[in-house]
This record gives sequence, C-alpha cells and structure tokens, in this order.
Amino acid sequence: MNFHHARTSGLLLSALLVATTSASAAPLNVRLGLWESTTTTESSGMPPIDTSSVPPEQRARIEAMLKKRQAQGPRTLVFKTCLTKEKLERDPFANSAQRGESCSTHMISQSSTHWQGKTVCTGNGRQREVTINYSALSRERVKGTIRVRLSGAGREMEIHGTIAGKWLGTDCGKLRGRAPRMRLLRT
Repeated sequence: MNFHHARTSGLLLSALLVATTSASAAPLNVRLGLWESTTTTESSGMPPIDTSSVPPEQRARIEAMLKKRQAQGPRTLVFKTCLTKEKLERDPFANSAQRGESCSTHMISQSSTHWQGKTVCTGNGRQREVTINYSALSRERVKGTIRVRLSGAGREMEIHGTIAGKWLGTDCGKLRGRAPRMRLLRT
C-alpha cells in the first residue's frame, strides 16, 4: 500500500469519530464499540521528498511507480476499529506532528453532529496541510472527507479521500486496545 494512502487512512481513522482540542468541545454523538469504515483515496502529484542524492535510474523507477499507481485511480480500504470513550474525547491532531515539525490547528466548526478542522505542519523543508470534514448522520453512521496537501523539495502532492463508517456493535472483541484491522479492496 502506498505510504501516503496508509497515512491518510490512519488520519481519517483517528479523526473520524473524535472531538476537538477544546476542553469544552462536545465529541461527536456516536456509539462506542466496534466500527467498520470504508475509505477511498486518490492522489495526484509527486511526494515532497528530496531525491537529489538518488541515482537517476532509481529516481526514474520510483517516479514511474508512483505515476502508475496514480493512473490506477482511487484506492479503497475497509477497516475495523474499537471506539472507546478515551478515543472519542482525544484531540485528533494531538499526535499529528512528525519528527522536526511544528503544527497548528484551526477548528472551523464543531458540534455533536459535525466536525471540521484544519491543521498545518511545517518543518524539514516541507509543509503538510490537512483539512477534515465529518458528520454524524446518526449515532450509528458517519461520513466525511479529507484533503491532504504535501509540498516541499520543489514538489507537491494532493490526496483526496472520503470515508463512511457504520457501527457494528458494543463488543470490540480482539480489537479492544489494538491497531485497526485493515483490508484493501481493489477498485
């Protein structure tokens, strides 16, 4: 799986059912327990990585591989996760900074049924801008969109995604306290 698609899916998962940075903010009004989410992501452009030290033949192979993957169109990933009270109340951008980055978050709007925010992280000669928009359609269904813009090293990449989640039940089984279980669907 493409690293950027995996990272985006992880970010979607983290922000899907979460509150905001404000202590007075109400989390989305959704059920706790086992959730199944389907994300579809599509990217364009080249990732902002410095390839100046990569031999030209290897650089050409990497760029060709990325272009081929993008030409295949959207990629869909289905995953299950256990939503706990702690996860629901956690700031979705709390751990968004990568090594050497600093991030700022702006909450655009939020309520118990809608959450929209934007974070911008800069550092290491790159910038990452993430805009997320989620709605709780009911206590058992959510949907949302994400836009990620990566820039640096004279390159830019955009990733657009959608997510739809449905509550499966209160019993998380083996997923309680574990990373999400994912499977890739060919689209």
